[in-house]
Amino acid sequence: MYKVLHFIKRKPHLTHAQFKDHFERSHAAMALKFCGHLFSDYRRNYVDTAWFGGDSRVAGSGYAQQDWTWDLISEWILPSEDALQEIYQIMQEPDKDHLFRADEDRFIDRTATVTVICDVHDVGTAFDPKGTVFDTPSGEPHWDD
Repeated sequence: MYKVLHFIKRKPHLTHAQFKDHFERSHAAMALKFCGHLFSDYRRNYVDTAWFGGDSRVAGSGYAQQDWTWDLISEWILPSEDALQEIYQIMQEPDKDHLFRADEDRFIDRTATVTVICDVHDVGTAFDPKGTVFDTPSGEPHWDD
């Protein structure tokens, strides 16, 4: 599995709700129309606030709910890097490139966009101790340090 995360921020003249509405009605719709066949999954995670700024285990450390820089964490789950390259090619075709650019110029602060390519290790949701720190005769964790 291949995953690309896009951290996207709205332009200052828009509210978070306006940004979300536009993204769903326009930008996500374009992505799905032209590239949807290449996605294994396409998730949009809208974020208003986040908790950070200190050690969550220490009272008074500054860890608190704070404004978050980005409005959206978009996840592109793809079968391969080849699928990502094909998406980029499609988005750069002249008849599509101008659509994506014009739409982004309406509502995205492109100077704040961050793209992250992830090496995904999917272990599922069932716990298997084999190969972990719990793979001991007692079942208690053991670290090698």
